[in-house]
This record gives sequence, C-alpha cells and structure tokens, in this order.
Amino acid sequence: MSPAPSQFRWARRRVRRTLLTALAAPLAAGAVLLAGVGMWETVAASRSVLDPRDYARLRVGQDRSDIRKVLPDRQSVERPAGAGPEERGVTCEFYAMTADRFDDRSGDAYRLCFRDGRLVSRDALTP
Repeated sequence: MSPAPSQFRWARRRVRRTLLTALAAPLAAGAVLLAGVGMWETVAASRSVLDPRDYARLRVGQDRSDIRKVLPDRQSVERPAGAGPEERGVTCEFYAMTADRFDDRSGDAYRLCFRDGRLVSRDALTP
C-alpha cells in the first residue's frame, strides 16, 4: 500500500482547519469590535444623562453659570424627532434621560434652550 491515502487525509484535515480559521477569525474580530463599540456608546451615553431631579429644579430665567453645575459632561449625540430648528439667538442643548438602551425612555431627551446666557425654555422630548 502506498502512503497516499494517509497524505490525503492529512491534507483534508489541514484544509478544514484552514477553512475554519478563515471563517472564525473575521467572525471573532467582528464580535470583539461590536462589543467594543457597544461599550463605547454606553459609556458616552452615560456621560450625557441629566438626572431627572436636577432637571426638575431648573427654572426658566436661571443663569447658565448656575445651571452648569448640574449638567452632565457631554450633550447627547442623538437629537429626538421633533426637536425642531433653533430660533435666532437661541442655543439649545440636549441631554439624555437614560443611558440604558432597554429602558422605555431610551431615545428621549431633555432640551434646554438659552438666550444671552439665560434659560428660556426646558422641554422633555419623547419620540
């Protein structure tokens, strides 16, 4: 008997391993990338959440410097539908209600609008 059948089996196993590696490596890299992006979005979202108690204490007419103490580090990246265009001379900022994607308030935001350093409106926007 010639050694050819055992070499074929060895070659077939090698091809299977190579194919499995060629399929598994991109899938594993994609899963790691997806997990990393998800974690990044969660951390970024958590830094833009305005506590509901702090929002409740805000009053129209307050000075921006007084409000700054209770505002999160960042604004929310997402703008809810219905946010509308800003009026001339008015600057609006958006803060998330929650960082939890599975919360019913996910995607909802607080809108704080300022004119000349004073709060002129505050709204809770829900899509």
